Amino acid sequence: MKRNRMRRNGRLSQAEIDRLGRAYLEGKDMSNSREVRAMSDAYADKVQRDFRKLQKKIRIEFTDRDPYRAFEELANDVMVNKRMYVYTGFSDTPLWSPEVNWMARATHDYDHVMANTDFSIPGELAAYQYAVTQAPLLEPLILSEVALQAASTQVLGGQFAAGQQKVVLPEYEIVKLARSATRNPGRRQQKREAYAVWDTAGALRYMPKDDAIAILAASGVSFEDALVLLKASEAVERAT
Repeated sequence: MKRNRMRRNGRLSQAEIDRLGRAYLEGKDMSNSREVRAMSDAYADKVQRDFRKLQKKIRIEFTDRDPYRAFEELANDVMVNKRMYVYTGFSDTPLWSPEVNWMARATHDYDHVMANTDFSIPGELAAYQYAVTQAPLLEPLILSEVALQAASTQVLGGQFAAGQQKVVLPEYEIVKLARSATRNPGRRQQKREAYAVWDTAGALRYMPKDDAIAILAASGVSFEDALVLLKASEAVERAT
């Protein structure tokens, strides 16, 4: 009964979070695969565009000290002071430069504020879902970078995995489990579809159409829906 009640409330049990965490810790590092390289290039391009837009909304300052003791301090700084400090530590990743990682952290923290979700593991799972509404094609990368990494800290007693970060592309059952973690905190369906088109259009600069379809399929999008999305995205790309 308890597990079913948690499901209806959109929450995962500790055992289910452990399962997500083990999927990351035990999964093969796919950082150098063609699929992940294409996604990471597309994500880096998106991050830099989103960061420039964010700079027009708030003042962003990078710091080598962890700037906030709690999520509430961050949210208050952003909403009241129109300012956000971004921590630059632990930026060793095979995906992109430290500078791009700082920008990614800034946009990720801003997602937390916009989704009103803290930095607990359930909060990170909600932030993953929010980010996916804005970049559906990049869900496999966001899943590994945000949801699975966060869940792995529970398995490790609150610590991050030692060594360089990796990217794991888990089985679809893990994807479905992560998607069920919370109620989707994202935008309305119409806006999600618009984001999907624009995001796919940008990603097609970095990957062949067949790779894009494969990534969408791994995220649970039907082949027919993927073709419709790619057709709309190609039209957007030609017009920009």
